[in-house]
Amino acid sequence: MAVKEIYVISRRTLLSTGATLTGVGLLTSSWIGAALAQQVSQAATTDAEQLLQLSLFLTERESLDASLAQRVLARCTEADPAFADKMKSLWGQIQQQGLSHARLLRSSPIYQDPVHKDTVQKIVRAWYLGYTGTPVSLRAVDDTELVTFTGALAYTPTLDATVIPTYSRGHTNYWVNPPSTVAND
Repeated sequence: MAVKEIYVISRRTLLSTGATLTGVGLLTSSWIGAALAQQVSQAATTDAEQLLQLSLFLTERESLDASLAQRVLARCTEADPAFADKMKSLWGQIQQQGLSHARLLRSSPIYQDPVHKDTVQKIVRAWYLGYTGTPVSLRAVDDTELVTFTGALAYTPTLDATVIPTYSRGHTNYWVNPPSTVAND
């Protein structure tokens, strides 16, 4: 008769083996997660760079804040998950047509395409107004998302005369005493 060997696993062995396997699983999953996050980050960086180039073209500016381009991309992608693809398609069409200025875009066949037109308007609106979406008055909830307040391009034409709201015009508590004349305000 054959003798069967019985393996007895102690509680200590079971716990240490379980801890080891858990550690290996956590390290493997964190490594995979880090690799995926890096790929997503690289894709987002490339998309943000393309959006920045497209934004420079559409706004006819020499420079724009790259961090704001990332915010514009994030907010537009939140509202429309296909935004990055639409943006790439638009930028590809503009480059293919060889358009040198944004003012030429309006009369081109590219702008006649409703998808491209909507994409252009979303991008320009985000840069000039500083938000995405459409605000609904007298509503607590709408689809607007803030991109920037002080960096909105709408303020730049009158920056010498317009004080951007929320910035103090004087010292702390300047508003406590009324101005002596309208010219001093």
